[in-house]
Amino acid sequence: MSRPADGGTPPPELKLPTDFPGLGEDDGSGPFIDHHEVRNVIKALRTSLGALRGETVPNMSATWTGPGTVNQVSYEGNVGPEEAGQWEAASAFGNNIHFAYNAFDPSYALLIEHVEKWANAVERAIANYERFHQDSSA
Repeated sequence: MSRPADGGTPPPELKLPTDFPGLGEDDGSGPFIDHHEVRNVIKALRTSLGALRGETVPNMSATWTGPGTVNQVSYEGNVGPEEAGQWEAASAFGNNIHFAYNAFDPSYALLIEHVEKWANAVERAIANYERFHQDSSA
């Protein structure tokens, strides 16, 4: 990251969790990172993301859309004043739900997309590190 021209505040330090799988001791030049273990974490993450997208889970129906999937949130979260009721309090509640749905629904799908992009970036960083380490070794 570049600093502002006026030499402003540097970006905050990234504090890595000490119990993150694949993260080892810091020898002063940065923490040891077990690439194989980090890849396993990303693989597990992608499995979870698939479930959130509504991908078919083994031993489940091909039309399965379980709790927390994008489709389930989109379908069941799309509630408005008509569904909540005609009296004033119910209608106001329905409007609140509708506004929240309009903000949350696209954000939920985007969150899954951004986590996938993060996983891709970490995998590319590991591949680059390994390739450059191999190329620089005698």
